[in-house]
Amino acid sequence: MIFQDVVLVRYGEITLKDRWTRQNWERILSGNIAFSLNRAGVAHKMERGEGRIFVHTSDPRAGGIAANVFGTVSASPAQTVGSDLGQISRAAVELAGRAGLGSPSQMGLKSFAIRPRRSGVPFSSEEIGRIVGQSVQSSSGASVDLDCPDLEIFIEARRDRTLIFTDVVKGVGGLPLGSQGKMLALISGGIDSPVAAWMMMKRGCPVTLLHFDSRPYADAINQSMRCGQALAEWTSGRKIDFITVPISRAIEKISSHYPRATCVLCRRLMYRIASQVMLEQGCQGIVTGYSLGQVASQTAENILAEQSDLGVVVYHPLIALDKTEITDLARKIGTYGISEETKSCTAVPSKPMTRARREEIARAEEVLGLKEMGEALAREMTLTRIG
Repeated sequence: MIFQDVVLVRYGEITLKDRWTRQNWERILSGNIAFSLNRAGVAHKMERGEGRIFVHTSDPRAGGIAANVFGTVSASPAQTVGSDLGQISRAAVELAGRAGLGSPSQMGLKSFAIRPRRSGVPFSSEEIGRIVGQSVQSSSGASVDLDCPDLEIFIEARRDRTLIFTDVVKGVGGLPLGSQGKMLALISGGIDSPVAAWMMMKRGCPVTLLHFDSRPYADAINQSMRCGQALAEWTSGRKIDFITVPISRAIEKISSHYPRATCVLCRRLMYRIASQVMLEQGCQGIVTGYSLGQVASQTAENILAEQSDLGVVVYHPLIALDKTEITDLARKIGTYGISEETKSCTAVPSKPMTRARREEIARAEEVLGLKEMGEALAREMTLTRIG
């Protein structure tokens, strides 16, 4: 539809930061986009300025690739022309013709709107809309419809150039990956935990993945690893450390002494192990796939009892999302089909505790020696690098 010589990349929250942070995050985002383009074999040249990133390329794949990089709000394949109304009008007329505006075909576009913006030019947005609109209307015979047009022609007039485009590709949003500290994400192979890891990546955090090997109660190492590989597609070249820790012996001990509290105490042990791994990996916090009330073990009382006095920060990016929202995200990021294969843990009691008390769980933890057990199990971890 459009002759493309540049992709205009927009970002959001970065613009609200102080000058040093803004420049640093722009640099990170630009580098992440460049890596993704290079990996796809897209020849390009990057340019930053005026609150935008400009990707100079004629490759039609570039807009979609840039849109799927964390931190990108939207991307538009665009044509560059000089910043005078004559050149802008001629380019808009050509673009409208290629798009089929005013075509006698029944499928032709019958209405249009000019969406102008300007900065540093001697004419107003109103003049752009009026003069360019008249040229397009005279050429195509189409009508102007500012509310619901068949074709929108966007014009961004700047001091040194003007960009003309028709498409705004919605980006993934968030912050550039690498702009925030690394997180340790617990991954079970189920639907929720990979989405939670992805959500923290979207907020700029690289992740290390920690899987608890609980065979024969649950066997999801393969699914967890494959979910990690799917997440690695979003890292703009960063590798992901995938760590496994065996806990089946600990589950057996917990379930034999406190059967109804098996889930709560098992999670308590996982946090103890994760606290050790987090420090060793240089992570800033632990990430879970908890959604409040989604299953019996994820009640407010249980979560409080599990995490009381841990001494580390635990993040729950999915806490207020329902299952449909989480499932939709899993499909988007490419983990849903993998997670569907994962079977439930057989150590879950038929009537799990849903209103655990902190004091009760603390006493059980002391009797079982979970803190010491967690420190010992953390030393048994194995690490694989993904990506």
